[in-house]
Amino acid sequence: MKAQRSLAVLLCAFVLALLGLLVAFNHGKPRLLILHSFAEDGHWEQLFDQGVRRALAANRQPLAVRWHYMSFTGTDVQTGTEWAAASARARAVIDSWKPDVILLVGEEAQQWVGHRYVGETPQGQRLVYATGEDPRRFGYVGAANVTGVRELLPLAQIHQVLTDLESRHLRIQALGMADPTGEAERDQVQAFDWRSSALLPTILAKDYAAWQQAVTDAARRADVLLVLSFSGMPRSGSDPSAVDALEVARWTEQHTVPLAISVRERFAQGGGTLAIAPSAEALGEQAGGLALRALPRHALPPPEESQDFAVALRPERLARRGYKLPDIYVQAARAAQLLFREPEPGPQ
Repeated sequence: MKAQRSLAVLLCAFVLALLGLLVAFNHGKPRLLILHSFAEDGHWEQLFDQGVRRALAANRQPLAVRWHYMSFTGTDVQTGTEWAAASARARAVIDSWKPDVILLVGEEAQQWVGHRYVGETPQGQRLVYATGEDPRRFGYVGAANVTGVRELLPLAQIHQVLTDLESRHLRIQALGMADPTGEAERDQVQAFDWRSSALLPTILAKDYAAWQQAVTDAARRADVLLVLSFSGMPRSGSDPSAVDALEVARWTEQHTVPLAISVRERFAQGGGTLAIAPSAEALGEQAGGLALRALPRHALPPPEESQDFAVALRPERLARRGYKLPDIYVQAARAAQLLFREPEPGPQ
């Protein structure tokens, strides 16, 4: 009987010791927080997260990972008060969980959270940004604890496409949303050298009604409508609910007179003719890899720029406008599963 009791005590002690070791092991693992601006059900966010998970799958060191999304839904447009509340919740997660590295995704995450954690030494909490905004805006450049990936619009590739389609002087009208993402994209578009083409003043629409008016007005002054990001657009001043991105794409394609080319693949998925877009999945993988290299006991890696882009194409719609792109674009769209074929209309 005593032997059985002694065995039970030894087993309990072993289990407690094992639990203690597991707790100590988990507590000692580096911590990575992935902080998104918007909801996890967003199309772009899902693609970005796939890329991050691919980077994490290649990791071979112990790591605790946590995901946090500042917006609960992609169907409503958040007010400044709601963003402030979302910022407070995100900072509470950071201050309680104490991650070693924070991967901040999107302009709003930088604006409402990231800049608060800029430090003077690389030994503290490290920040990795993934944003199209100029990192100087948030005090990131030169900060000892900050690195990241700036998402660059593939404007050189878009310019090449326009050159392949048209040899004449073109008037380009860029249209985006009046939000931090739209402002970041506008800055990139205006800084780009369009060479012989003329870039008209960029329009940032405050809501869907203003967007529709801008598309209509472009018929009088532009040869090309450069469609910037359009997800999460308020329907009107009296209705703040977000218009479905596919609806925006479909309406824009149906009503635009100039050739419309977008910097977001969602445009072609919704019925648009052509998109040359930064790859959200590749950006996630690139930012995830950078976050892993920024973990403690590693030297902070330098900032990077996004490299990969995707082609999304509806060649039959392009042909109806009298255009044909070289086959390499068709093959690129097919490889990315972004080639959308349509049957040619039959005889009436």
